[in-house]
Amino acid sequence: MNRAQRQQLIEIDERLSDDDLADRALVHAMVQAEWYGAQMRRTRRRYVISEAGALFLAGAATVLAALSAPPWITATVAALVAFLAGLRRIVSWHDDWLAASEARAKATAEISQYRLLADAERTAQRRQELVAAIDALVLTETRSWGRRRREKAQPGPAA
Repeated sequence: MNRAQRQQLIEIDERLSDDDLADRALVHAMVQAEWYGAQMRRTRRRYVISEAGALFLAGAATVLAALSAPPWITATVAALVAFLAGLRRIVSWHDDWLAASEARAKATAEISQYRLLADAERTAQRRQELVAAIDALVLTETRSWGRRRREKAQPGPAA
C-alpha cells in the first residue's frame, strides 16, 4: 500500500462512523468512490496542464518567430507543441476525467441510497446488492477504459 492509498483510507475512516466501519459493504463502496474521485482529480489536472501548455507554447512559438528569436529556440518550442499534440492522440485524459467523474457520481448515488436505509433495512441481501452494484460499475468502467485504449491504438483513416 502506497502513501496515497493510506491517505485515502484515513480520509474515508474520518468520514465513517463506528457503525459504518462495521459495514464492510459500505466501506468497500466508499473506497471505490474515493478511488474514482482521486482518479477524476488526477486526470483533470493532467488534461488542463497539457491543454494549457499546448496553447501557451503555440502562442510562444508565434511570438518567438515574430521577434526573430534564434531558430533553434523557435523550433524547440514548436517541437514541444507538436509533442503535446501527439501526446493527446496517445492518451485520453479528457475522456478518462469524464469517465471517472461519471463513475464517482454513480458510486456516490449508490452509497447515498444505501445510507438512506434505516439500520434494520441494511440486511445482508441489501449489502450484497450494494457490493454487486459497485462491482458492476467498476467492471463497466474498466471495459470502457479498455475500449477507449483500443480505439486510440487503432490507426486513423488514410488521408
